Amino acid sequence: MAKSKRQKQRSGLLGWMQQHPDFTLCLGIALLVYLFFAPVIFGVGSFASPDMVTIMSLRPYVSAVEARGEFPQWIPYIFSGMPSYAALLVTGTRWWDLLALVVFGVAKLIGAILSSDTARVATYYAVYGIGMYWFMRSKQHERFVAAFTAIAAVFSTFVIVWVMIGHNTKPAALMTYPYILLLMERLQTKRFPWLFALLLIFALHVLSGSAHMQLIFYAMLTFGLYLLVEIFAAWRKGNSVWIPVRSGLWMAVAAVIAVGMSADRYLSIQEYTPYSTRGSASILAKDSAQVSDGGLDYEYATNWSFSPEEMITFLIPNYFGFGKLPYKGSLTGNREVHLHTYWGQMPFTDAANYMGIGVLILAILGVILYRREPLIWFLVALSGLSLLLSFGKNFPILYDLFFYYVPLFNKFRTPSMALVMLQFAVPILAGYGITGIIRGIQQKGQQQRIRKLLQGTLIFSIVFLAAGVLFALLGSDVYIEAVKNSATGKQLPAALHSFIYRQMIQDWLVTALIAVAFVATFIAYTRNRLRPQWFLILLFGLLIFDLWRVARRPMEVPEKPLEETVFRETDVIRYLKSDTTLFRIADFTAPSPNYPAYFFLQHIHGYSSAKMRIYQDLLDVAGKGGGNVIINPFLWNVLNVKYIVVERELQDFAPGLQLVARSQEKQAVVYRNLLALPRAFFVDSVAVAKPLTILEHLRDGDFRPTAVAFVESPLDQPVEPVRGKATVRITQYSEHRIVLETQTEAPHFLFLSEPYYPPAWHATIDGKTVPIYKTNYAFRGLVVPAGTHRIEFRYYSEAFALGKNISLGLNAVFLIAFFILYRYQKQRR
Repeated sequence: MAKSKRQKQRSGLLGWMQQHPDFTLCLGIALLVYLFFAPVIFGVGSFASPDMVTIMSLRPYVSAVEARGEFPQWIPYIFSGMPSYAALLVTGTRWWDLLALVVFGVAKLIGAILSSDTARVATYYAVYGIGMYWFMRSKQHERFVAAFTAIAAVFSTFVIVWVMIGHNTKPAALMTYPYILLLMERLQTKRFPWLFALLLIFALHVLSGSAHMQLIFYAMLTFGLYLLVEIFAAWRKGNSVWIPVRSGLWMAVAAVIAVGMSADRYLSIQEYTPYSTRGSASILAKDSAQVSDGGLDYEYATNWSFSPEEMITFLIPNYFGFGKLPYKGSLTGNREVHLHTYWGQMPFTDAANYMGIGVLILAILGVILYRREPLIWFLVALSGLSLLLSFGKNFPILYDLFFYYVPLFNKFRTPSMALVMLQFAVPILAGYGITGIIRGIQQKGQQQRIRKLLQGTLIFSIVFLAAGVLFALLGSDVYIEAVKNSATGKQLPAALHSFIYRQMIQDWLVTALIAVAFVATFIAYTRNRLRPQWFLILLFGLLIFDLWRVARRPMEVPEKPLEETVFRETDVIRYLKSDTTLFRIADFTAPSPNYPAYFFLQHIHGYSSAKMRIYQDLLDVAGKGGGNVIINPFLWNVLNVKYIVVERELQDFAPGLQLVARSQEKQAVVYRNLLALPRAFFVDSVAVAKPLTILEHLRDGDFRPTAVAFVESPLDQPVEPVRGKATVRITQYSEHRIVLETQTEAPHFLFLSEPYYPPAWHATIDGKTVPIYKTNYAFRGLVVPAGTHRIEFRYYSEAFALGKNISLGLNAVFLIAFFILYRYQKQRR
């Protein structure tokens, strides 16, 4: 009886799956994603990449601010203080953005249930795969073709590696691409496609909510190119171009509304951009394009340029080494370590741009078989555009046009990121390749053509394999010499040159064998020598084996959570936290630039892709540390740096440093800076000077900060030298509010060692608004009248407040419109 019951249950489940095959396959795609990340999801929960450490460093700050009922907009714990939300460092709970709260909230809920941030991000990959599935189904492809496309898209090494390196906003942006493209096609099928228009707004809003500006730009480039191809195709066929034009108009309106629903974010970004390194030129800049609109320096922007030579990684993943390769040998005492062996033209990279040899072969066949289809024109054009932009300075024929003439483009770095468009296009083309082969073999007039194509492809695959064998026999010296002469190779022991070569040859031969197996599988199936079920098993088995074997290489599963390793509270941290006064530190031993922020220690260094321009200039000109760190003792004093943490004792480095602690847990010593100035103090006089001159004074330390303060324009009212009783005391200090009490016998000038940011920091004296002067190039100054006063600095962004109201209003309008449309459609039915 029990056995019969189990059989009925099993039969019932199988029956349900057969009745809902699309849902079942989508669920299978999602489960495959979670299975891939299972070692981390069900292990420590998250990867331990440097970017992930950077992200986690700021989470206690976000939690603390939200616990007070505030939204985190200014962080004082890195770079002495900077905007956090406007610089896309962190995002608090945006309760007013109801739609985004649902989408990203579901992913967050899954992460919370599984106690894994990787599970949260994996949800974006699952949604992306499901989107690719439904897009292919909408184009009338078989279910197994749609599933193949979805798996190929998700597990492409370039894409799947993002979560491993902590680039978690990228999959959040990419997951919207197939849905937007699907909805744009639907907009061309109805005269008044209100439902599809609303769904398009929703999808575009999720894209904008990802906040990855570069992928949002590439999305607009992708869909703009799609519309151009559709218009051209309609004109070429003699059809009305109004239908695709109308679709474009719907797209434009939807995009405006979608961005408006995130107005708080984008108005904050717009407010901050002129004051950031992404929107204002360096004081030392000479490049005319950078000076004109504040874009990035060309060399800095093009550091991560792909190269035409590296296209070989589409075929051989680690031809130029790999982001990380497991090595075990005499150099490491037979202990396995992951080595950065990439020796191409970029500074470094975490993964090869490998899409799968079978996927690439099928994509090429898809182009050949469907070359008359407008969608194929679009995907081929998109792939070419993607490649040319990714080459950056290595082949700047197109990149320079974009950099110098396309708005916003010169604010992006990493040209190789443009390959995301190629990674989106190729799996779809591969799906068309499968469909073309299957349908072609079913048509008598096409059978011979398909067989010739497959035979030619098999010959190419065998030649590719033979070339690998030949290179293994004859090419070692040439390859090893190339590795040796590369920038990476010069830093590696000679034994590793041979190791890289052996790994490359192994990869070449395995990839070639997979290519042969892929093509042979199709040939066997088209000749009726392979049953359909075995064909599917081999097809998906080869696909998953090929992609997973490469995609798993960068995956390092931590043995312990970051809280127990990187963020373990050391004796140095305990010593610094025992001082309850207001001060900053210069920590040269931190495992991550933003690490001290985890412990609420205000650091003069940090990491942000969009630092404040004044602070970067301070680093570049006065820091004496090459633009990344400050090693200028005079500037330490001005910045209120009370403690300096270094690896070993300093010898005659700077006056006023007193050794106060030595770590027993790591290689570190702590110095107290006896010359550190208070966070706020009165200055005897004020002098007007040019910005670069002020920075040079800070660099040279040729003035006394308590005697003179430099401003860039005259004060509106006179001040007197400090005499008699003149005191200033900070009574309250938080992320968004600083309160001081002063007592003076005459009007004096007050210097506050906090970064100058006029759009959002406002000052009042006894409740009356007063101007803040840009002082000593990067800091704040006030004229304080005689007497006893209460001074308050408060962070209030008008752009954020306005955007918040716009976002809430548009969310409400959207939900009302959707409800009305739903009721209308229901009544019609």
